[in-house]
Amino acid sequence: MNRVMTCKEAEAAILARMAASRVALLEANSTPTDVSVARRQTRLPAATFVGAMAEAPRVTVVLALCVGAIILGPRRTVAIAGRSGVAAWVGGSVRKLVARQGELVVVDK
Repeated sequence: MNRVMTCKEAEAAILARMAASRVALLEANSTPTDVSVARRQTRLPAATFVGAMAEAPRVTVVLALCVGAIILGPRRTVAIAGRSGVAAWVGGSVRKLVARQGELVVVDK
């Protein structure tokens, strides 16, 4: 006969499933001890460098400036980047100012 699980039983079942999945995840992520450090590194150094550069902050901007300097020339690239940078700076400052003003406004009810 089917019966409805109580809240405590349902919570216990969920916690048991979470514990089982945690154990499975830890097993999947553990590295065998017999694998040497040299064998674990399968990526090429160049791929590691490119991956590190892609994860670094503002790399896209630097790469865009380099490509722009090559294609458009340094003078136009600096002018375009300067205009875009000033617009972003002003926009960010206004956004911060509005957010700060929103925090200071207190409505009494």
